[in-house]
Amino acid sequence: MISGWGRMRSRARRATAVGAALGLVLAGSGLLTACGSGGDGSGGGGGTQTAAAQSTATLPPGKKATGSPVRIGFISSEGGSAISTPEVRGGAEAALAYANDYLGGIAGRPVELVVCKETEDPAAARACANKMVEDKVAAVALGTTGLGDTIVPVITGAGIPYITPSGNSAAEYTSQGSYSWGGGLPSGLGAMAEYAKAHGIKKVALFVIDVPAATAGARALGVPAFAKAGVGLDIVAIPPGTPDVTSQVTAAMGKDPGALGVIGEVTHCTAVLKAFQAVGATQPRLVIQPCAAKSLLDADPDALDGAQLLTQSDINSEDPEARLYRTVMAKYRPQTAPDGYAVTGYQSVLGLVRAVAGITGEITPASMSTALSAAKNVPLPAGHGITFTCDGKAIPAFKAICTAKSLISPLKGIAGTDYKIYDATELFAG
Repeated sequence: MISGWGRMRSRARRATAVGAALGLVLAGSGLLTACGSGGDGSGGGGGTQTAAAQSTATLPPGKKATGSPVRIGFISSEGGSAISTPEVRGGAEAALAYANDYLGGIAGRPVELVVCKETEDPAAARACANKMVEDKVAAVALGTTGLGDTIVPVITGAGIPYITPSGNSAAEYTSQGSYSWGGGLPSGLGAMAEYAKAHGIKKVALFVIDVPAATAGARALGVPAFAKAGVGLDIVAIPPGTPDVTSQVTAAMGKDPGALGVIGEVTHCTAVLKAFQAVGATQPRLVIQPCAAKSLLDADPDALDGAQLLTQSDINSEDPEARLYRTVMAKYRPQTAPDGYAVTGYQSVLGLVRAVAGITGEITPASMSTALSAAKNVPLPAGHGITFTCDGKAIPAFKAICTAKSLISPLKGIAGTDYKIYDATELFAG
């Protein structure tokens, strides 16, 4: 078993080596499909469009932070010609203000964000990473990026902890000093397997966009995880941009799958879901966040109804964490739409504050790393009950991942309706 896991680790590293491609496909991929997003008010395509109208909560009295600030770096993807998501920084700043006003910041001291904006270009990303080191921040957080393999070695090489709500790259998953609250592709595949097992499904046809990080990841991680769950997995790789995939779907349907999964960006999702309708597929459909896009809904209002959404955030239910998110955004960043990708910045910063809640003494990168590594059962902000523990055991092949749990909810339009936690930890255990 140990040698098998050694081989799996090697395959898994290859599967995540193309960080930019993986960033376009997975949990952070929904973020990156918000191309050309122009300002803080823009929402992007991945979340429900009704979150701002949902009920909020009354914040109870808390403890206001005082004293000299704790400097935390935040790298924000802004200003690029293809990718610009200032709303992620808006979510981080809202979480920071809430933590300083109500949670006593970090160790009773206010948190100050040291922001560096990068254009999702390797040179700009490396420059921001170097700036964080030069500014001697205690930790570095971000929403999500396709350039983790560029950023992480600089940050962790300087002994500074790196925090993301969901990693996309080998460096983010495996580096000492990197902490990923969620598991991206690994936990998403595990959640699909757990869903199939829980519903007595014996085989899943998974339609994957044919880029190396997605297809290799599905084979290296998905096949053994599904096998451990007692579920067969048929991986159907589809070249990017294929407009009509009816023949591929028809061939896969001939193998009598009990459920259908989709991993890809919105154009891939659109083609695959259209083909499902064309062949009259009635099996449960499992989709990732980029599929829950308004553009897809505009093209076909019924395309997603009843599909099962895999995600790691809930911003629209009446769960206390979802209500807290809406409250904090309305109070501190009303100019930022809560429905898009602001939640990734919120999860990153508030998750960091929660994870180091018991820290005392001098705040240094080393003391922050010690506190993060000891973090146990920390509620994931806007996570609908998901907790994370950063002891390296959630997915042993990827020591930086702090949970193998994901949310799955039926969709009505692009809004989740009934979130449930699926925990894939046992599927990845050695």
